Amino acid sequence: MSTLMNIAIGLVIAVMLALGFDATREHWREQGREEVRAECLRADQARDALATRDALARAQEQRAKEQRMSEEAEKNALEATKREAVLRDRLAAIVRSHDGLQRELARRDAASSDRRAAGTCAAADAEADEAATARGLLGACAGRYRSMAAGAASLAEQVMGLQAHVLVVQPQAAALVTPEIEEAR
Repeated sequence: MSTLMNIAIGLVIAVMLALGFDATREHWREQGREEVRAECLRADQARDALATRDALARAQEQRAKEQRMSEEAEKNALEATKREAVLRDRLAAIVRSHDGLQRELARRDAASSDRRAAGTCAAADAEADEAATARGLLGACAGRYRSMAAGAASLAEQVMGLQAHVLVVQPQAAALVTPEIEEAR
């Protein structure tokens, strides 16, 4: 019986060792799985943190770009207001000059009419008629010039406003702006 007992004890020990090895091996496998899960979790967290940081950087960059565009638009609006004032002043000067010319033409016409009424010579009458015609033509040209200047000022302001808008929306277009355009501003 001792042999049988030794065999039985040996079998029990072998079974226990086999079960112990299996339990130990399963323990190490589970521990490895937990390490892999923890590593995956850390990698996911790092990837999420990186994505969040990148999104934040992009949002800040976009806000800075919008701020620059807003500031540029405000600056262009101020410049446009100044340009409008300059164009209005120029147009007002043209209007004053035109009005002065019209007054001078009216004065000369009145003086010519007074001389004709006084009964000067026929040659003077013919010369006065030619002068009156020339003054009429000059007045008509001045009127057309005044209208053209007003239209040109309006169109110039539109063009400069559009150019300023393009420079805000498309900063690369600044390379296309020639010095002549900048001087006109």
